[in-house]
Amino acid sequence: MRRLAPIAALLAAFVAMLFACSGEPSETGLAEPIRLRNASFKTGDLPGDPPVAATAAGAAPLITSFETASTVVRPGQTEKGLLGRASPDAVAVGLRFADVGSGYWVLPVDAPDPQNNGELGWQAVADFGANVAPGIHALRVVAIDGAGHAGTQRELSVCITPNIPDNLNACDPKSIPPAAVLSLAWDTPVDLDLVVVTPDGRIVDAKHPRTIAPPSPGPSTGAADAGATANAGTFDRDSNGGCVIDGAQRENLVFQARPAPGSYLVYASLFDACGRAPVHFRFSLYEPQATADPKIQQLVESITKKGVLLGIEASGGSRLGTFVTEVTF
Repeated sequence: MRRLAPIAALLAAFVAMLFACSGEPSETGLAEPIRLRNASFKTGDLPGDPPVAATAAGAAPLITSFETASTVVRPGQTEKGLLGRASPDAVAVGLRFADVGSGYWVLPVDAPDPQNNGELGWQAVADFGANVAPGIHALRVVAIDGAGHAGTQRELSVCITPNIPDNLNACDPKSIPPAAVLSLAWDTPVDLDLVVVTPDGRIVDAKHPRTIAPPSPGPSTGAADAGATANAGTFDRDSNGGCVIDGAQRENLVFQARPAPGSYLVYASLFDACGRAPVHFRFSLYEPQATADPKIQQLVESITKKGVLLGIEASGGSRLGTFVTEVTF
Protein backbone atom coordinates (compact mmCIF):
# COMPACT_ATOMS: atom_id res chain seq x y z
CA MET A 1 0.00 0.00 0.00
CA ARG A 2 2.99 2.36 0.45
CA ARG A 3 3.36 2.64 -3.32
CA LEU A 4 -0.12 4.11 -3.86
CA ALA A 5 0.70 7.63 -2.64
CA PRO A 6 3.74 8.16 -4.88
CA ILE A 7 1.89 6.66 -7.83
CA ALA A 8 -1.00 9.10 -7.33
CA ALA A 9 1.42 12.01 -6.98
CA LEU A 10 3.35 11.03 -10.09
CA LEU A 11 0.15 10.57 -12.08
CA ALA A 12 -1.15 13.99 -11.00
CA ALA A 13 2.13 15.56 -12.05
CA PHE A 14 2.05 13.67 -15.33
CA VAL A 15 -1.48 14.80 -16.18
CA ALA A 16 -0.58 18.37 -15.26
CA MET A 17 2.42 18.13 -17.57
CA LEU A 18 0.18 16.99 -20.43
CA PHE A 19 -2.07 20.01 -19.98
CA ALA A 20 0.90 22.35 -19.74
CA CYS A 21 2.38 21.03 -22.98
CA SER A 22 -0.78 21.67 -24.94
CA GLY A 23 -1.75 24.92 -23.24
CA GLU A 24 -5.36 23.68 -23.17
CA PRO A 25 -7.28 21.32 -20.92
CA SER A 26 -8.12 17.93 -22.41
CA GLU A 27 -11.46 17.55 -24.14
CA THR A 28 -14.25 15.41 -22.70
CA GLY A 29 -13.97 12.54 -25.18
CA LEU A 30 -17.74 12.00 -25.11
CA ALA A 31 -17.85 11.54 -28.90
CA GLU A 32 -15.00 9.01 -28.97
CA PRO A 33 -15.58 5.45 -30.26
CA ILE A 34 -14.39 4.18 -26.87
CA ARG A 35 -14.86 5.98 -23.55
CA LEU A 36 -13.17 4.95 -20.31
CA ARG A 37 -14.74 5.75 -16.99
CA ASN A 38 -12.59 7.43 -14.31
CA ALA A 39 -9.94 8.28 -16.90
CA SER A 40 -8.63 11.49 -18.48
CA PHE A 41 -8.89 12.12 -22.22
CA LYS A 42 -6.21 13.70 -24.37
CA THR A 43 -6.40 14.41 -28.09
CA GLY A 44 -3.76 13.04 -30.40
CA ASP A 45 -2.03 9.78 -31.23
CA LEU A 46 -1.22 7.22 -28.57
CA PRO A 47 2.34 7.89 -27.38
CA GLY A 48 5.06 5.26 -27.45
CA ASP A 49 6.40 2.83 -30.04
CA PRO A 50 4.15 0.69 -32.27
CA PRO A 51 3.48 -2.90 -31.15
CA VAL A 52 6.16 -5.48 -31.84
CA ALA A 53 6.06 -9.25 -32.22
CA ALA A 54 5.35 -11.13 -29.02
CA THR A 55 8.88 -12.55 -29.04
CA ALA A 56 10.53 -9.13 -29.36
CA ALA A 57 11.74 -7.10 -26.39
CA GLY A 58 10.01 -3.66 -26.33
CA ALA A 59 10.88 -0.32 -24.82
CA ALA A 60 10.16 0.30 -21.13
CA PRO A 61 7.82 0.87 -19.43
CA LEU A 62 6.01 -2.22 -20.67
CA ILE A 63 2.46 -3.50 -20.82
CA THR A 64 2.92 -7.11 -19.74
CA SER A 65 -0.72 -8.21 -20.02
CA PHE A 66 -3.84 -6.98 -21.84
CA GLU A 67 -7.12 -8.93 -21.86
CA THR A 68 -10.90 -8.88 -21.69
CA ALA A 69 -13.54 -11.53 -21.06
CA SER A 70 -14.69 -11.44 -24.69
CA THR A 71 -13.21 -9.78 -27.75
CA VAL A 72 -16.67 -9.45 -29.35
CA VAL A 73 -18.21 -5.99 -28.80
CA ARG A 74 -21.74 -4.86 -29.62
CA PRO A 75 -22.25 -1.33 -30.99
CA GLY A 76 -23.09 0.92 -28.06
CA GLN A 77 -22.04 -1.70 -25.51
CA THR A 78 -21.39 -0.29 -22.03
CA GLU A 79 -19.52 -1.37 -18.92
CA LYS A 80 -17.08 -3.69 -20.66
CA GLY A 81 -14.10 -4.59 -18.52
CA LEU A 82 -10.54 -4.26 -19.81
CA LEU A 83 -7.59 -5.20 -17.63
CA GLY A 84 -3.93 -6.02 -17.61
CA ARG A 85 -0.56 -5.44 -15.96
CA ALA A 86 2.34 -3.06 -16.47
CA SER A 87 5.99 -3.10 -15.45
CA PRO A 88 6.85 -1.62 -12.03
CA ASP A 89 8.22 1.61 -13.55
CA ALA A 90 4.79 2.61 -14.91
CA VAL A 91 2.47 5.09 -13.20
CA ALA A 92 -0.28 5.17 -15.83
CA VAL A 93 -1.50 3.58 -19.06
CA GLY A 94 -2.92 5.13 -22.21
CA LEU A 95 -5.50 3.40 -24.41
CA ARG A 96 -7.30 4.03 -27.71
CA PHE A 97 -8.42 2.39 -30.96
CA ALA A 98 -5.56 2.25 -33.44
CA ASP A 99 -7.68 3.22 -36.46
CA VAL A 100 -10.57 5.40 -35.22
CA GLY A 101 -10.95 8.22 -32.74
CA SER A 102 -9.23 11.53 -32.08
CA GLY A 103 -7.31 10.80 -28.91
CA TYR A 104 -6.52 8.45 -26.05
CA TRP A 105 -7.44 7.83 -22.43
CA VAL A 106 -5.06 7.96 -19.47
CA LEU A 107 -5.72 6.05 -16.25
CA PRO A 108 -3.56 5.19 -13.25
CA VAL A 109 -2.11 1.80 -12.49
CA ASP A 110 -3.03 -0.13 -9.34
CA ALA A 111 -0.91 -1.60 -6.57
CA PRO A 112 1.88 -4.13 -7.23
CA ASP A 113 0.83 -7.74 -7.73
CA PRO A 114 3.08 -9.96 -5.59
CA GLN A 115 2.06 -13.02 -7.61
CA ASN A 116 3.45 -11.44 -10.80
CA ASN A 117 6.85 -10.14 -9.70
CA GLY A 118 5.48 -6.83 -8.47
CA GLU A 119 3.95 -5.86 -11.81
CA LEU A 120 1.25 -3.20 -11.54
CA GLY A 121 -2.32 -4.13 -12.34
CA TRP A 122 -4.62 -1.79 -14.25
CA GLN A 123 -8.29 -2.04 -15.11
CA ALA A 124 -10.80 0.04 -17.02
CA VAL A 125 -14.55 0.12 -17.59
CA ALA A 126 -15.21 0.93 -21.24
CA ASP A 127 -18.28 2.22 -23.07
CA PHE A 128 -18.31 1.90 -26.86
CA GLY A 129 -19.87 4.23 -29.40
CA ALA A 130 -22.85 3.09 -31.44
CA ASN A 131 -21.32 4.11 -34.76
CA VAL A 132 -18.03 2.21 -34.78
CA ALA A 133 -17.76 0.47 -38.16
CA PRO A 134 -18.32 -3.30 -37.92
CA GLY A 135 -15.27 -5.49 -38.31
CA ILE A 136 -11.93 -6.12 -36.66
CA HIS A 137 -10.40 -3.16 -34.81
CA ALA A 138 -7.20 -2.99 -32.80
CA LEU A 139 -7.28 -1.63 -29.25
CA ARG A 140 -3.83 -0.39 -28.22
CA VAL A 141 -2.54 0.29 -24.73
CA VAL A 142 0.81 1.70 -23.60
CA ALA A 143 2.51 2.10 -20.23
CA ILE A 144 3.71 5.58 -19.17
CA ASP A 145 6.29 6.37 -16.49
CA GLY A 146 6.48 9.27 -14.06
CA ALA A 147 8.47 11.41 -16.47
CA GLY A 148 5.81 11.06 -19.16
CA HIS A 149 7.78 8.59 -21.28
CA ALA A 150 5.71 5.87 -23.00
CA GLY A 151 7.05 2.44 -23.87
CA THR A 152 6.06 -0.06 -26.54
CA GLN A 153 2.35 -0.35 -27.22
CA ARG A 154 0.46 -3.62 -26.89
CA GLU A 155 -2.47 -4.55 -29.13
CA LEU A 156 -5.68 -6.54 -28.71
CA SER A 157 -7.95 -7.26 -31.70
CA VAL A 158 -11.68 -6.92 -31.03
CA CYS A 159 -14.65 -7.70 -33.26
CA ILE A 160 -17.23 -4.91 -33.50
CA THR A 161 -20.48 -6.54 -34.56
CA PRO A 162 -23.01 -4.80 -36.84
CA ASN A 163 -26.47 -3.80 -35.64
CA ILE A 164 -27.85 -6.62 -37.77
CA PRO A 165 -26.97 -10.11 -36.45
CA ASP A 166 -24.67 -11.66 -39.06
CA ASN A 167 -23.04 -14.60 -37.22
CA LEU A 168 -19.85 -12.49 -36.97
CA ASN A 169 -19.59 -12.39 -40.76
CA ALA A 170 -18.31 -8.80 -40.58
CA CYS A 171 -15.26 -10.03 -38.67
CA ASP A 172 -14.82 -13.36 -40.44
CA PRO A 173 -16.15 -13.26 -44.01
CA LYS A 174 -16.02 -17.05 -44.18
CA SER A 175 -18.72 -17.23 -41.50
CA ILE A 176 -22.11 -17.87 -43.14
CA PRO A 177 -24.64 -15.11 -42.36
CA PRO A 178 -28.31 -15.80 -41.52
CA ALA A 179 -30.68 -16.60 -44.38
CA ALA A 180 -32.90 -13.61 -43.55
CA VAL A 181 -33.20 -10.88 -40.93
CA LEU A 182 -36.34 -8.77 -40.46
CA SER A 183 -35.25 -5.64 -38.61
CA LEU A 184 -37.08 -2.69 -37.05
CA ALA A 185 -35.08 0.34 -35.83
CA TRP A 186 -36.32 3.60 -34.30
CA ASP A 187 -35.01 6.99 -33.21
CA THR A 188 -36.64 7.65 -29.82
CA PRO A 189 -36.22 5.80 -26.48
CA VAL A 190 -39.63 4.13 -26.46
CA ASP A 191 -40.79 0.52 -26.14
CA LEU A 192 -41.53 -0.22 -29.78
CA ASP A 193 -42.08 -3.80 -30.93
CA LEU A 194 -41.54 -5.49 -34.25
CA VAL A 195 -44.54 -7.79 -34.73
CA VAL A 196 -44.70 -10.42 -37.47
CA VAL A 197 -47.61 -12.66 -38.44
CA THR A 198 -46.29 -15.86 -40.05
CA PRO A 199 -47.94 -17.64 -42.98
CA ASP A 200 -49.63 -20.06 -40.57
CA GLY A 201 -51.13 -17.17 -38.55
CA ARG A 202 -48.73 -17.25 -35.61
CA ILE A 203 -48.07 -13.81 -34.04
CA VAL A 204 -44.47 -13.34 -32.97
CA ASP A 205 -42.62 -10.46 -31.33
CA ALA A 206 -39.79 -10.04 -28.83
CA LYS A 207 -42.13 -11.05 -26.01
CA HIS A 208 -43.16 -14.18 -28.00
CA PRO A 209 -39.84 -14.67 -29.76
CA ARG A 210 -40.16 -17.87 -31.86
CA THR A 211 -41.97 -18.42 -35.15
CA ILE A 212 -42.74 -21.99 -34.14
CA ALA A 213 -44.47 -23.32 -31.04
CA PRO A 214 -42.31 -24.83 -28.29
CA PRO A 215 -41.86 -28.58 -28.73
CA SER A 216 -44.67 -30.58 -27.17
CA PRO A 217 -43.94 -32.95 -24.29
CA GLY A 218 -43.15 -36.50 -25.23
CA PRO A 219 -40.88 -38.18 -27.74
CA SER A 220 -39.55 -36.24 -30.72
CA THR A 221 -40.95 -36.94 -34.17
CA GLY A 222 -37.39 -36.86 -35.53
CA ALA A 223 -36.87 -35.37 -38.97
CA ALA A 224 -40.18 -33.49 -38.92
CA ASP A 225 -39.24 -31.62 -35.73
CA ALA A 226 -35.72 -30.95 -37.02
CA GLY A 227 -37.03 -29.54 -40.28
CA ALA A 228 -39.47 -27.22 -38.52
CA THR A 229 -36.76 -25.96 -36.17
CA ALA A 230 -34.24 -25.38 -38.96
CA ASN A 231 -36.22 -22.59 -40.64
CA ALA A 232 -37.59 -21.07 -37.44
CA GLY A 233 -37.07 -17.38 -36.75
CA THR A 234 -35.98 -16.03 -33.35
CA PHE A 235 -35.93 -12.49 -31.95
CA ASP A 236 -32.60 -11.26 -30.65
CA ARG A 237 -33.91 -8.89 -27.95
CA ASP A 238 -36.83 -6.98 -26.49
CA SER A 239 -35.31 -3.53 -26.93
CA ASN A 240 -36.39 -0.95 -24.33
CA GLY A 241 -38.81 -3.50 -22.88
CA GLY A 242 -40.78 -2.01 -19.99
CA CYS A 243 -39.12 1.34 -20.77
CA VAL A 244 -35.78 0.03 -19.49
CA ILE A 245 -33.75 1.86 -22.12
CA ASP A 246 -30.93 -0.28 -23.55
CA GLY A 247 -29.68 2.10 -26.23
CA ALA A 248 -30.20 -0.46 -29.02
CA GLN A 249 -33.60 0.74 -30.25
CA ARG A 250 -33.72 -2.11 -32.71
CA GLU A 251 -35.30 -5.58 -32.80
CA ASN A 252 -34.35 -8.30 -35.25
CA LEU A 253 -36.18 -11.48 -36.22
CA VAL A 254 -33.39 -13.79 -37.37
CA PHE A 255 -33.77 -16.86 -39.61
CA GLN A 256 -30.65 -19.00 -39.80
CA ALA A 257 -32.19 -21.08 -42.62
CA ARG A 258 -34.59 -19.99 -45.36
CA PRO A 259 -37.97 -19.14 -43.77
CA ALA A 260 -40.95 -21.35 -44.49
CA PRO A 261 -42.53 -20.18 -47.76
CA GLY A 262 -45.45 -17.77 -47.67
CA SER A 263 -46.33 -14.21 -46.74
CA TYR A 264 -45.11 -12.62 -43.49
CA LEU A 265 -47.10 -9.57 -42.36
CA VAL A 266 -45.00 -6.93 -40.61
CA TYR A 267 -46.30 -4.47 -37.99
CA ALA A 268 -44.77 -1.77 -35.77
CA SER A 269 -46.47 -1.80 -32.37
CA LEU A 270 -45.89 1.01 -29.85
CA PHE A 271 -46.11 -0.92 -26.59
CA ASP A 272 -45.26 2.10 -24.39
CA ALA A 273 -44.30 5.66 -25.38
CA CYS A 274 -42.17 5.93 -22.19
CA GLY A 275 -43.12 9.62 -22.01
CA ARG A 276 -41.56 10.28 -25.42
CA ALA A 277 -43.30 11.00 -28.73
CA PRO A 278 -43.34 10.85 -31.65
CA VAL A 279 -41.11 8.00 -32.83
CA HIS A 280 -39.82 7.47 -36.36
CA PHE A 281 -39.12 3.89 -37.39
CA ARG A 282 -37.49 2.05 -40.26
CA PHE A 283 -38.16 -1.55 -41.24
CA SER A 284 -35.60 -3.45 -43.34
CA LEU A 285 -35.22 -6.94 -44.74
CA TYR A 286 -31.67 -8.27 -44.97
CA GLU A 287 -30.71 -11.27 -47.08
CA PRO A 288 -27.30 -12.72 -48.00
CA GLN A 289 -25.76 -11.95 -51.35
CA ALA A 290 -22.56 -13.26 -52.92
CA THR A 291 -19.53 -10.98 -53.02
CA ALA A 292 -16.75 -10.89 -55.60
CA ASP A 293 -15.69 -14.17 -54.04
CA PRO A 294 -18.63 -16.55 -54.69
CA LYS A 295 -17.72 -18.48 -51.54
CA ILE A 296 -18.28 -15.41 -49.35
CA GLN A 297 -21.68 -13.85 -48.64
CA GLN A 298 -22.75 -10.68 -46.88
CA LEU A 299 -26.10 -9.45 -45.63
CA VAL A 300 -27.63 -6.81 -47.89
CA GLU A 301 -30.69 -4.63 -47.27
CA SER A 302 -33.38 -5.50 -49.81
CA ILE A 303 -36.62 -3.93 -48.49
CA THR A 304 -37.02 -0.66 -46.60
CA LYS A 305 -40.17 0.93 -45.19
CA LYS A 306 -40.42 4.00 -42.94
CA GLY A 307 -43.13 5.41 -40.70
CA VAL A 308 -43.95 7.47 -37.63
CA LEU A 309 -46.06 6.76 -34.54
CA LEU A 310 -47.54 9.15 -31.98
CA GLY A 311 -47.67 8.64 -28.23
CA ILE A 312 -51.46 8.18 -28.29
CA GLU A 313 -50.94 5.04 -30.38
CA ALA A 314 -49.31 3.17 -27.47
CA SER A 315 -51.43 0.10 -26.79
CA GLY A 316 -49.57 -2.01 -24.26
CA GLY A 317 -49.63 -4.87 -26.75
CA SER A 318 -53.42 -4.99 -27.06
CA ARG A 319 -53.21 -4.45 -30.84
CA LEU A 320 -50.98 -5.72 -33.62
CA GLY A 321 -49.92 -2.16 -34.30
CA THR A 322 -49.43 -0.26 -37.55
CA PHE A 323 -49.15 -2.39 -40.67
CA VAL A 324 -45.79 -1.79 -42.35
CA THR A 325 -45.36 -4.23 -45.22
CA GLU A 326 -45.67 -7.80 -46.44
CA VAL A 327 -42.59 -9.95 -46.99
CA THR A 328 -42.90 -13.05 -49.15
CA PHE A 329 -40.45 -15.94 -49.19
